[in-house]
Amino acid sequence: MAEAVIFIGLPGSGKTTYFTNHFAATHAHVSRDLQQTAEREIALIRECLHSCRSFVIDDTNATRAVRAPFIREARAAGFSVLCCFFDLPVRTAIGRNNHRKDKKPIPVPAILRASKHLQPPSLDEGFHQIRT
Repeated sequence: MAEAVIFIGLPGSGKTTYFTNHFAATHAHVSRDLQQTAEREIALIRECLHSCRSFVIDDTNATRAVRAPFIREARAAGFSVLCCFFDLPVRTAIGRNNHRKDKKPIPVPAILRASKHLQPPSLDEGFHQIRT
């Protein structure tokens, strides 16, 4: 069965590193950093859904409202929907972000704003499984 994996976590929480270490060989990498626009991200997700190709959405995905359409569409296409929740203190995320070598650090106010909006995942959103 094809798998849709939705990452949830602050910038600097290790999402992209986790993708590289655990999913890069088997899943398409959907990320605003890579696709650069929401439209391109959605196009790649729909392409994966249409071709039954497993994928990971490697974005903050902070709110239930942001996650809902991805979960709904993946389930409708017969995908297993997995959540990987990167739950760590804001200070840790800021520290990691400030020492990034792979890309430009995110401004600290943006991380603080994301932390205020972050809603932990719940199975009642439609996930088949949540890993923290």
